[in-house]
Amino acid sequence: MSDFLERGNLLWEGSRMMLPEHKQAIRAQNEREKHSPAPELDVQELEELGRVATHSLTHSTPVHIVYWENGYDYKLIATVEQVEPQKQQVIVRESKDLRKTIMFDQLKSIERI
Repeated sequence: MSDFLERGNLLWEGSRMMLPEHKQAIRAQNEREKHSPAPELDVQELEELGRVATHSLTHSTPVHIVYWENGYDYKLIATVEQVEPQKQQVIVRESKDLRKTIMFDQLKSIERI
């Protein structure tokens, strides 16, 4: 009996396998877990985002932005270049050549660095 316990699960070691359907299902499950819901910010949170964005705009200081797009959260460090309330969007500059437009309803957070 003690020989059986020391051996572990060696009896079934050679017969482990996964069907392609199982691998596909596991990958699909992992992909679904990565998706996050769209942000739902209340009025106070939006006002705080506006204050930080305005500070970055007036002082040209970089901010850490987290935004949602197509089910995924993205993070970037950029300076706010424009805030367009009529179009409900913020235009940020990541580098000299790279500008990004982010809609208000995609924003999750804007934090000072």
